[in-house]
Amino acid sequence: MNKLLVLLLAGFLITFISKAQSFRFQAPVNTVQQSGFHRIMLPPNVVGQLNGSLTDIRLYDGQQKEVPYVLIRQQPEQVSSFADYDIVSKQSRPNVATTLVLRNQAKSRITSLSLVLKNTNVGKTAQLSGSSDAHNWYAIDDAIWLGPTQNPINTTETKQINFPLSDYEYYRLVINDSLSTPLNILRVGHSTQQAAAGAYSTIPNLSFSQRDSSDKHTYIHLVGSGNARFDKLIITIQASAPFSRRAEIGQFHSRKLKRGRIDRWFEVIRTIELSSADSHEVYLPGLKTKDVYVVIANDDSPPLVIQDVHGYQLTTYLLADLLAGQPYQLHFSTDDVVAPSYDLTPFKPISTGNQPIIGIGPVRPNSIRSEQTTLFFTDSRIIWPALGLVLVVLGLLSYRMLRAMEKETV
Repeated sequence: MNKLLVLLLAGFLITFISKAQSFRFQAPVNTVQQSGFHRIMLPPNVVGQLNGSLTDIRLYDGQQKEVPYVLIRQQPEQVSSFADYDIVSKQSRPNVATTLVLRNQAKSRITSLSLVLKNTNVGKTAQLSGSSDAHNWYAIDDAIWLGPTQNPINTTETKQINFPLSDYEYYRLVINDSLSTPLNILRVGHSTQQAAAGAYSTIPNLSFSQRDSSDKHTYIHLVGSGNARFDKLIITIQASAPFSRRAEIGQFHSRKLKRGRIDRWFEVIRTIELSSADSHEVYLPGLKTKDVYVVIANDDSPPLVIQDVHGYQLTTYLLADLLAGQPYQLHFSTDDVVAPSYDLTPFKPISTGNQPIIGIGPVRPNSIRSEQTTLFFTDSRIIWPALGLVLVVLGLLSYRMLRAMEKETV
């Protein structure tokens, strides 16, 4: 039994060591000339080797100590903007009403107004009307409800009033104050949400081929020199006449069946419409692959001439605090590593996007075993469970030895 427990403990430690050796690749980080936060740009041949969650990358310094980082991908995002309207007049009659007259000088077509209010637990009814000359007013909405505004983070809250599409130059908002004192209105205007494009990096060394098949389809095969993470494609089409074609983006797969037969199928990742009125930018869900197919349905129309195809990944980098002259190295690519848990307090006051950008050196297979093992056992998430198991095993061994000694003395 004692031998069995020892073997189990040895197997447990061997398992840990094998996991410590699981990072497949490494690359040196270019030396920085000045200490501080830097953005370590991750090229496509690094991002393409990471697992689906991008959790399998670590940064080490010259003493083989793990360096905290924040991984950032410059995703598209929604950006809010607020355009203030001129407040032509503001009248407040105690216990009666507050009347605001606003001017939409550009006569923009709008469906809402936004009010920036001080927090309140009071709700009020209001009426909205519009005018082209600020004299003759026409009803827009007589049943507006301004509910309580309680922002737990800020002392103000933006309240939006929605109404039918209008292009009046003037708007009059009458808020009923018969049951309470007036609201503290700080700003009135029009807020919009706009999509800000993400930042993309070109995937290099891509080639494509076009095959026009007798099945009335065109097959575009985009091939890279290694794994990459495709977040966007731009397809350039040469055409002298308007066109509109349905296309599918995906990958061909195959498997061997019995008796030497091969089952081949096409996995559709995204279906798009290629049109002469479109820019032919195709956004993909971070497709990790060496090659991509674009299959265009021509029906009875002649095949399109594909002039070029480019692939892009979202710009990806590590934000880390680096020391001048200190060597650093990246270790990455494995399947079963969870995201690191760092104390991100030093990163909170840092606004990303204005730190110096540095690159990395050549990527090569990871063959340094002893350093990986040492680094693995510096992780507190591994040390404590391992020590706990060792203590349990030692306790069992001690207990069996004591029982054996008691039997010998009897």
